[in-house]
Amino acid sequence: MKRVLAADDDIGIRAVIKSTLGREFEVVTVENGRLALEMLERDPHFACLLLDLDMPEMNGGETYRRLRQIPALADLPVIILTGNTSVQTEMEALQAGVVTYFRKPFSPSQLLSIVKATTRNRA
Repeated sequence: MKRVLAADDDIGIRAVIKSTLGREFEVVTVENGRLALEMLERDPHFACLLLDLDMPEMNGGETYRRLRQIPALADLPVIILTGNTSVQTEMEALQAGVVTYFRKPFSPSQLLSIVKATTRNRA
């Protein structure tokens, strides 16, 4: 079963992600970017990372920048989850190489579809 890592400081969002993806993916959740990086450095075998932009300790932008500096994780697909509706923020994320920029609130079916598409060719 493919594994997905989700970093979001909102416990409710983490629960929705787990319940939405849990039938088709093994879902691991953490509360912030620092914990996501620690998890990925210990175990890089995830099919994608769902990453909230606005988190305490280390936000999604900083997490993404640091992730791309780790050679073993440089090609890990990242899906940004955010409540930020700024078109500029979305364009910056996409230009930086983020696979998908996904706005909250989201429908579970949309989330499942995008994660399936993103992980299609990943271990």
